[in-house]
Amino acid sequence: MDSTMTIQTFSYRTGLPASTLRYYEKEGLLLPEIRAENGYRLYSEKQIPRAINIHSLRQAGISLTDIRSYLAAGDEEKEEWLRKWRQDIDAKLSILNVAKQFLYGIEPRVDHIRLVRWDDPVLFLWFRHRVKRQLNPFARAIEESAAILSEQGLLFSQEAFVQHEKIVGDEMIGKVGFRLRGKLPLQGRLKQYDSEIETLEPTLFVALDCLSNDPYACFSHMLLLQSFGFEPTGPNLERYQLHEKSHYEMMIPVVHETN
Repeated sequence: MDSTMTIQTFSYRTGLPASTLRYYEKEGLLLPEIRAENGYRLYSEKQIPRAINIHSLRQAGISLTDIRSYLAAGDEEKEEWLRKWRQDIDAKLSILNVAKQFLYGIEPRVDHIRLVRWDDPVLFLWFRHRVKRQLNPFARAIEESAAILSEQGLLFSQEAFVQHEKIVGDEMIGKVGFRLRGKLPLQGRLKQYDSEIETLEPTLFVALDCLSNDPYACFSHMLLLQSFGFEPTGPNLERYQLHEKSHYEMMIPVVHETN
């Protein structure tokens, strides 16, 4: 058996306070090699790397629950944990960078630009429409799609989203969408419509207000976004209130997160 050492010596060898070692023991992450009859905790030389690894993961912001699962995993599963943590930290860094751009860009008098975050996946039902190119082109499509959902008992909020897809001549093709509640049995109920269901992952948006009848309003806002240094990570969403479609909220995704 390797020679053992007291918690004080082990603390000196690992650089971890005795209180931290006791906490890791309480959480079941690092148990003493021997618990002597007099109650002394005795650790072995081979436990030093484990103690340092646990503490390093904690300093990297990894939860105790994840560390516990990681330590109990095989090599392949550990690689999966590491990939997940790397993705998580990349997402956090992206969010911090957007926050920095926002805080450095705003001024006390600027209140029409903001950050909006969807923390959980959002289930959408989309209806595809082909409309004439004009101001507020999807206004009628929003009303028609909302009426369909209302008839089916699926209209859960007084808002609708529009996503532009492409321009064909003097027409536009895009989608009108509505947030759903949970996984609903839609099979066959909407098959006569050009519709689809999509799950949007957690996302951080830059949002700004636009007037539906002003063809230049969002152009100036987009210049403002460029001055902030924001980089879109996907197609924009336009968020309308069903009772008032004279203005909308432009939502520009800047960070996509994964669960």
